[in-house]
Amino acid sequence: MNVSDAETVVTTVNGGVTLREYRSGIRFGTDALLLSAFALPKLRRGLCADFGTGSGVLPLLLLSAGCKSNFLAVELQDAYAALAERNFAENGFSDRVRVFCGDLREKNDFLPAGSVSAIVCNPPYLRAGAGKQNLADEKRLAWHDDCLTAEQLAEAASRALREGGNFFCLYLPDRMATLIAALKANRLEPKRLRLVYPSAEEKPCLLLLDAKKDASEGLIAEPPFCLYRDRLHREESERLAEVYQLFGDRRGT
Repeated sequence: MNVSDAETVVTTVNGGVTLREYRSGIRFGTDALLLSAFALPKLRRGLCADFGTGSGVLPLLLLSAGCKSNFLAVELQDAYAALAERNFAENGFSDRVRVFCGDLREKNDFLPAGSVSAIVCNPPYLRAGAGKQNLADEKRLAWHDDCLTAEQLAEAASRALREGGNFFCLYLPDRMATLIAALKANRLEPKRLRLVYPSAEEKPCLLLLDAKKDASEGLIAEPPFCLYRDRLHREESERLAEVYQLFGDRRGT
């Protein structure tokens, strides 16, 4: 599938890496940067999978920040799999990333059992039927769990990971119990949790979780991560500035 230049806009990240995104489609934001920064220190050499790669932003961020892993990028939607493939080629990462268009709910030949040492995933974390109901199909599939529930995600991750492999994801705090129950039911033990707050005066808006396959019980709750110093979100926190600095330019425009 060809991706025309007219269909896309280009963002520069990490001082030279270019990311093409569909002009009217799904655009990356701070959540991708937070997840990349959360996972990067724990990623080692070997094969890492990105579940629901979209335009390929997570592998692009991680590889351009010095990650030594190779990636298998899985995407359900044909148009986004093609876009991700173009992004990796244009940035010289075709030899480090293989793109597959497929459904994680199915057993796939391109993702054999126990084949990866780590998984990163920005999953659809809104409940099916929640929020706006007039979204285009591509956005509904990316944001709502119609086609990939927490249980289905955990099952796919557990199947693909080797023993001791790590699963990194973000999710909504009010669905934490659903996520953790699904992971534990599939031999993925939560080991590290970080709650993200808009500001210290507000309730958390995201959670970042690191789970390990077949690990013993023991969850570390890391210090809260505040995005802004103030409730009006006018002044970025030092920690958010550090994440932006790690990955260069902030986000697409």
